[in-house]
Amino acid sequence: MKEDLEYLLSGYPTAYGQEFTDHPIAKLIRKSIPDKISKVINNDIRYLIKGSAGAGNWSSIPWVAILDILITNTPQSGYYPVFIFRDDMSGFYLSLNQGVTDIKLKYNREAKEVLKIKAEDYRAQIGIIPSKFNKTVIELRKLKSTKSQLPVLYEAGNIISKFYSAYDLPEDTQLKSDIIDMLRIYESISYNEGMPTTQAEIENDEEKYKDYEDLRNFRFHKRIERNRQLSKKVKQLQGYTCKVCGLNFVDKYGVIGKKFIEAHHLKPISSLTKDRVQLDARTDFTVLCSNCHSMIHRTADPSDLEALKRLINR
Repeated sequence: MKEDLEYLLSGYPTAYGQEFTDHPIAKLIRKSIPDKISKVINNDIRYLIKGSAGAGNWSSIPWVAILDILITNTPQSGYYPVFIFRDDMSGFYLSLNQGVTDIKLKYNREAKEVLKIKAEDYRAQIGIIPSKFNKTVIELRKLKSTKSQLPVLYEAGNIISKFYSAYDLPEDTQLKSDIIDMLRIYESISYNEGMPTTQAEIENDEEKYKDYEDLRNFRFHKRIERNRQLSKKVKQLQGYTCKVCGLNFVDKYGVIGKKFIEAHHLKPISSLTKDRVQLDARTDFTVLCSNCHSMIHRTADPSDLEALKRLINR
């Protein structure tokens, strides 16, 4: 990884003035570096690694992002760790940052301030920040020629980061350690996001999952089932008829029930682990009506559809 980064930092200024299509530096960012990061994480099911040197033309600020698909599958939204480079290639950051495109579309002129506020909130959720990372402002714009507003938003969106100088790059072992430690922080925020925020949500959690000692697993489970991309894929593959009671919402409610069903993750909540969760839409999920979905979580084994069928038949 260090060798690729050295090549990128030294070669990007020259490449910036050359033909973009099929350039080896662009391929390095889109393919080689992401592949090496993927090997460090070793979990292709859970994480997407995406790199960009621009879209059709060179970007002044190239980046390589690590996306947890349970949070976001696009660098335009959500939050994620990202290797993001200064425009003069004097160094780069491993930054826990935010997708700025959606924020910019939603808040327009106020996007920068919104990103700063959200970054402060994320930092508060982290609590004690490991000493290797800091919350100081990142500096991506070192050249006066950089006109794009995106670097300004990336700077505002930084939550925590670590800087690497082009003149003193660490060895691969250190880079790998930093990636793993950043992922732990990334995951800790995702757990907090599953916490109930209203009294109704608190009561619902307590009623449905009062027998579970570790509510973090329950919140993680909710994140899995509510992930739009996964849920949509499950429904497309498995249809819209409840696998336990056979209810089809169109038959019962007419047109308003079209394509309505709930995705249920079959792995028992108590056995979930944050890194090796199974996410195959065909084998690790099923589809249930709202009632069966609620009831199966009150059974001893929420993965046992046959047990719930026997209960209904009795």
